[in-house]
Amino acid sequence: MTVDLKPALTMVLRQGTHAAHDRLDKRMTALNLFSSHDRYQIFLAVQYLFHRDISDIYSRADVAGLLPDIQNRNRLKLIEQDMQDLCVPYPMVRKTPPVVGTLSAAIGWLYVAEGSKLGANVLAKRVQDIGLTDNFGARHLAADAQGRSQSWTGFKAAVDALEWDVATSLRHAEAAFDRVTMHLNRCEPYLQAA
Repeated sequence: MTVDLKPALTMVLRQGTHAAHDRLDKRMTALNLFSSHDRYQIFLAVQYLFHRDISDIYSRADVAGLLPDIQNRNRLKLIEQDMQDLCVPYPMVRKTPPVVGTLSAAIGWLYVAEGSKLGANVLAKRVQDIGLTDNFGARHLAADAQGRSQSWTGFKAAVDALEWDVATSLRHAEAAFDRVTMHLNRCEPYLQAA
């Protein structure tokens, strides 16, 4: 009897995107995006652009079949409320949804979006120093109703329980990190005035 020792998809995605995630994290830290309202507004603009681009993935029927609570996980409306709290104008950038034909592709994008909620725990604490809370300016950094750990564990369990086109999921997870980086590049010039 042979035992299938293939690593879980979320582990493959974690390992495969580690370098891209690390580069983005270091860059955001170097830009000091959580030191003032002005700098945090740039972070919000980046979040808005990325989550606006991927918002359609959260309403796909095939994704809902895998993750029944998926529509409740979408943070776009919370980001918009945070922007309204701080009077952040909506960036004048055309929405460019990723081409996500298969569920394997969608999972790559969702892996990045859902995984970022774990790191949001640290960010939520940092923005308290500039007066932002779960009720003002930092709603999208708050934990899901079931808690960060349980939310991530539920996502991982649903994803890791099925067979996927691993190469497609990984390619799209990398594209998701590239998209966040692209939006950061687009917004970074505004930091000179912040």
